[in-house]
Amino acid sequence: MDNIKNGRLLSLFLAGMLLLAISCSEEEVIPEIELEEPVENSRTYIYDIFKDWYFWLDQVPELDPNNYSTNESLVEALMYDELDRWSFVTSLDAYRALFEQAQTKGFGVGMAVTPDQRLMVRFTYKQSPMGLAGVDRGWEFIRINDVPLENIPDLGAAFDTDTEVKFTFVTTDNDTVSHSMTRTDYQMNTVLHWNVLDVGTKKVGYLVFESFLEPSLQELKDVFTDFQAEEIDELVVDLRYNGGGNLGIAFLLEELVGGSDIEGELLGRIIYNKKHTDDNVNFGTQGNELSVDVDRLFFITTGASASASEMVINGMFPYKEVVTIGSTTAGKPVGMSVFESEEYNMALAPVTFKLLNASGQGDYFNGIPADYDVVDDVFRGWGNPDEACLKTALDIIRGNDVIALKSIKLQPQGLPLKRGLQEITGAY
Repeated sequence: MDNIKNGRLLSLFLAGMLLLAISCSEEEVIPEIELEEPVENSRTYIYDIFKDWYFWLDQVPELDPNNYSTNESLVEALMYDELDRWSFVTSLDAYRALFEQAQTKGFGVGMAVTPDQRLMVRFTYKQSPMGLAGVDRGWEFIRINDVPLENIPDLGAAFDTDTEVKFTFVTTDNDTVSHSMTRTDYQMNTVLHWNVLDVGTKKVGYLVFESFLEPSLQELKDVFTDFQAEEIDELVVDLRYNGGGNLGIAFLLEELVGGSDIEGELLGRIIYNKKHTDDNVNFGTQGNELSVDVDRLFFITTGASASASEMVINGMFPYKEVVTIGSTTAGKPVGMSVFESEEYNMALAPVTFKLLNASGQGDYFNGIPADYDVVDDVFRGWGNPDEACLKTALDIIRGNDVIALKSIKLQPQGLPLKRGLQEITGAY
């Protein structure tokens, strides 16, 4: 029988596993924490964990967990409304599929609605139905099942179906095309794009990174092997849609972008609640053979950049010149631990810690602001040097005067808000 006594605690940032061995060549080390008393049901299991591990321990209300009909409603009742927007519970199967295999189900498309109510493709995953059909960033949805979008009252329902759906688009070449597809299980690619641009006499590495998951290890190795071979002089890391993920992958990305400046240095500190101060930990790095040495780092961000993405940016402030372009990040300076229960087929992820950088900076609940306030240019594809955010970085590299466009916050209006595992994928 699986209960709190043999539940496993996996420390994460957003819901990714904490790797005590940071180097990509080391095996993952996951701490086992003994939680002593058996429990009578899943609601008691949840309540006991919140009373012990929740970061805002003093804010956990006294209640009878058995008065709640679902695990989800109980977690909602236990969350600290003022600051916690992230704690969640899901099935163990779904959690493992996403974090260990990057497996999820859907059409595989991230979308945004522009101020003039146009539904645009932000990105697609290569192996998803949308990706396999060739749908790409910058395409515009105009009809679903031959019905114009303005005549569809519930866009969320249009994507939440297992029946075949016909989507009609206008492409970036201004062609009108239609594709019929059914949402399926697929494996996400976490690197959406990378290339090297020649800017004057400089080589500029450009990486679009969408989430921190286990397959990211090999994907990032491939990218930075290429960057090293190209001997890049500048680096632009595009995290505009990266909602977080595995904390160990975030450490790896810090190593790769930090270069020799962070070798042997402290990267940050994890701080738990007052009952678990002995679990607080400092983490550092001895460097990574695939890292690149650049004098400054450009990060492209939006309000969808959260959690592990923000940790990477914050972690570089003490060591690098950091230039942020786009708009203010989500503001999630805390992380979750995942408690797995085989008995209840449940993964519980309450906020359990905050994370500081080497200078003690953190608590950015209002987000990390952009140095250059620039629109998310969803009308141009990845790597297009005229895309507004990338163009701003390239203009700075050229030494040009930069006039920042007013950032427009693109929202998936008419579509349901995402939370938990969907917050990480950012896709339907």
